[in-house]
Amino acid sequence: MRSEFKICIIVLASIAIGAVGSWFLFGRPAGAVESQSEVHGQRLAKSSRSGSVKKVTEISVDRKTGKKSVRIVESEETRPNVIEDADIDDLDQLSDTQRSVLDEIQAALDADDVKALRKALSRFTASVKAGGLGGYANVPRVIRSAAVQALGWFGKDAAVDLIDFMADADEEISSDAFDQFELALQDVDMSDYDRAAIVKTTARALTDPDRIDMLLTSLNDMRNSVKAETAIDILTYGTDQVKEALRAELPTQFDPDVDSPDDIRKWAAENPDDPDDESFYNPSSAESED
Repeated sequence: MRSEFKICIIVLASIAIGAVGSWFLFGRPAGAVESQSEVHGQRLAKSSRSGSVKKVTEISVDRKTGKKSVRIVESEETRPNVIEDADIDDLDQLSDTQRSVLDEIQAALDADDVKALRKALSRFTASVKAGGLGGYANVPRVIRSAAVQALGWFGKDAAVDLIDFMADADEEISSDAFDQFELALQDVDMSDYDRAAIVKTTARALTDPDRIDMLLTSLNDMRNSVKAETAIDILTYGTDQVKEALRAELPTQFDPDVDSPDDIRKWAAENPDDPDDESFYNPSSAESED
């Protein structure tokens, strides 16, 4: 009897230990992950999309100090349905050709195919580019709004495609496009090389002070060499408004005595990248090593 009792105690103890071990491996609270992130400086968060839900994880940056805080925030977003979300009256006013564009946009969303989305949008963006930004007036608002929703779903993969929509004459569409663009730039799975490419392209179009301020914040999320190269590109090819805003930030982004591309190059030479920067600023490289 005593032997059976001892065996029972041992079995129960083993189960308890296993449960605790599983808790540490799979059920660790979010706060514990954040602490580990802060200690090791690793990008532990991932972005993923499953079914009709998109999970987004962000890293925040202190705008004044430029210091990263590996505070992980997860949210869920339902895949847009641009036809169901549209006003019935707006849909009724579309021609058969215009309605087919809307159907193609939704089909691209359902298929999770950003290339198909671009193909659908090209049916009206080509005429828009030919006529300048004013050409958007010829595209029904319901289609422009649907385009922004769809592009936003694809995040970093469609960030550059949102640039034209940020100049839309409709303030609501312009604002929505900017919000989607900002979220795309915060994607922690994006390498700083990809982020730099988006920033450089966008700097050639932005003129709004608030949006420029957000764009320049992204410099804080790049390793030194990439940040320096991006800043030089902006000072060379950016809009006058972006150039002016960046010049004002050079002492903060780099050193107090930095005020020209040559100074930036000198700063980059004196402040080489850290050996751990590749795994931190290019998450995919860390995954491939694992």
